[in-house]
Amino acid sequence: MLPLAQLSLNLPETVSAREVVNHLDDKYNLIEFPPQTTDVTFFDSFDWRLFEKKRLCYLRNTTLYLTDFADRQQVPPLPITGQPHCFWWQFPESDMKQSLARILDIRALLPHTAFSQATQELRITNSDEKVVAIVHLIELNLGTGENIRSIRLREVRGYHKWFLKLRRGLSGFGEAQPDTRVQTLTTVMAAVGRLPMDYSSRFSVPLTPDMESLKAVKTLYQDLLTTMLVNEQGIIDDLDSEFLHDFRVAIRRTRSGLTLIKDVLEPEISSRFKDDFRYLGQITGPVRDLDVYLLMEDNYKARLPEHLQEGLHYFFEDLAKKRGQKLKKLVRALSEPRYRSITSDWQEYLSGEDNEPQGKNSRIAIGTLAKKIITKRFQRILRDGKAISPASPDEELHRLRIQGKKLRYSLEFFNSLFPEQEMKKLIKQLKLLQNNLGDFNDLSVQQEMLEHYLAAIKPGTVKSKKLSAAIGGLLTNLYHEHRRVRTRFERTFTRFAAKKNLALYRKLFG
Repeated sequence: MLPLAQLSLNLPETVSAREVVNHLDDKYNLIEFPPQTTDVTFFDSFDWRLFEKKRLCYLRNTTLYLTDFADRQQVPPLPITGQPHCFWWQFPESDMKQSLARILDIRALLPHTAFSQATQELRITNSDEKVVAIVHLIELNLGTGENIRSIRLREVRGYHKWFLKLRRGLSGFGEAQPDTRVQTLTTVMAAVGRLPMDYSSRFSVPLTPDMESLKAVKTLYQDLLTTMLVNEQGIIDDLDSEFLHDFRVAIRRTRSGLTLIKDVLEPEISSRFKDDFRYLGQITGPVRDLDVYLLMEDNYKARLPEHLQEGLHYFFEDLAKKRGQKLKKLVRALSEPRYRSITSDWQEYLSGEDNEPQGKNSRIAIGTLAKKIITKRFQRILRDGKAISPASPDEELHRLRIQGKKLRYSLEFFNSLFPEQEMKKLIKQLKLLQNNLGDFNDLSVQQEMLEHYLAAIKPGTVKSKKLSAAIGGLLTNLYHEHRRVRTRFERTFTRFAAKKNLALYRKLFG
């Protein structure tokens, strides 16, 4: 059986809903029903994880829905009292909870847009008083003083000719548009100057090989500054830990760019902002470090037998308290003149004219400079990696991890200058090495932190005994994991330095 036809028209501001009613009333037998109002709120993570998976989450009055872009329900609707919870783990056991968990992970579910929808149904009848078509007049009130109005025409089965007739008669009232909720979301977001997917944590800045290096690096730094600024309020409001994560990644990338892409900016500018972004890294580090540990709670508990897990509860209670204190300090720092001066001065420089004296590489084509930078970083990591043996001290792996980061940032900065699929291969191979080195470093840092924590525990109480036992057991587990990760390094690096990978670097960068 064929689906019933439908038509949706977006009404211009010059056409009122009453004009549509009068038009239909003059030509057809018309039954009017009073308007029905519903409140609608669309939710997603800040970085649009649901939308990226072609999912829509919305609250209609007191019921939460999860649909695909074709308006098909993915899970049973969930009745909600008040506003939906921020995180999937706060929802009651349900298919909705499980579906949100798979997509949102640690990100909060946030309202992106809210409006009230008034819908008036008009029924068209024939001489036998049979309903032959249904028209809905829809008005979306965004609370901004400007409402969005549309017409929706629906076919009644058995009366397709009536649908065609009405479609011709209504076509002059507005512009046809898809009759889907994703179109509603797009329309409402556009009315307030936004679009779905207007933020992503992925770093992708389009450059061209012949672009002057100064213009190219300013484009890179401007994108990173924008990322910082749009995440700022989420840090202050403490919505979820990823706001600070993305903020810090943008800081690290900027610092790396100022170090790796040399002699492009004016030396005084480069020197000043290296110091400034180092400061930003310092003030954001303590909260992010605690976030990482708090996110490890389930992982840590899984490493211990059940009778030791109670002690970890006290440990994470303590970390959460410390995080609250550190966050207050960070929020104060973000409101202070120094932070405001850094971001405003950096913005002013990036948006300024390029006529002032700059570095000696400022006019070189970025494609040429990118090859030199990537080749240098790659050769350095090959040299240092080949020098590491099973007897090498841990510090050499930590230094190699830093070199891996520099190469990774270089590849990401200039990704758009080279063939996409081949760059993906290089980044994927580098990620495998970085994962090994990153795990090794994380386990080193975690053991050091836990050893200091254990040494500071005051003995003599039942709580301190349970806490000490849990931390001690965790240290033992992490030590063995640390050794296992270390033994995998040689094999991982050998794959990274394989002839096929070397040939691809030579092909792309010379």
